[in-house]
Amino acid sequence: MVDQLSLPLSLRNDATFGNFLGAADSLRDQVARALQSSVGRPEGGETAIYLWGGEGTGRSHLLQATCHQFQRSGKGALYLPLDELGEMPPADLLADLEYQPLVCLANVQAIAGERAWEEGIFSLFNRLREQGNLLLISADCPPRELPFHLPDLQSRLASCLVFHLPGYSDSEKTAILRFRAQRLGIGLSEEVATFILSRGDRSLAVLMAYLDRLDRASLSAGRRVTIPFVKDVFGW
Repeated sequence: MVDQLSLPLSLRNDATFGNFLGAADSLRDQVARALQSSVGRPEGGETAIYLWGGEGTGRSHLLQATCHQFQRSGKGALYLPLDELGEMPPADLLADLEYQPLVCLANVQAIAGERAWEEGIFSLFNRLREQGNLLLISADCPPRELPFHLPDLQSRLASCLVFHLPGYSDSEKTAILRFRAQRLGIGLSEEVATFILSRGDRSLAVLMAYLDRLDRASLSAGRRVTIPFVKDVFGW
């Protein structure tokens, strides 16, 4: 097995269920609650879950949050971002992972067409199922749309419990900005959040990076985060 300590496998500290915002009883909230409860799933319960959605829909966040949940419960969990690991030898990387209570494979679309990877994941899927452990997979499209060369892997993924994560509306992005700002201790009014959304990149990853930059700039300057301050920081 490849030495996992040399791989980029650390979880983001902020990627938790508590930091995942979904309106009560929305599809997004239902997915989060289903994953959160997976740590206590009964013997013989679901062994493979597939999440798909566009960029910035929270796929990687939810996978990492589930890992955190398992680890807090004293159970092993491993997060593998396949878009960062495509150059690694899959036979070594995936060896013996069936003994992990949870294995998360993020961005499985990144290895589509790579025969060795497809065969490795197919084998891991079967081994985890035999052990009764959980496989959590994310991608940017439904299982049947992945351009795999191995039909058996496509069939396996299509047999998963499949959840679709819809994109966020502008009002939801504004709410997320304010929610995450509050977690950082930043007082961010709805007016300022709307201004940021109207002037900057609208992807959630970039919006979160904006918040981090504003947090540092606000602490350094000793100023509140207002529209004039945002203009000064970003040159808008």
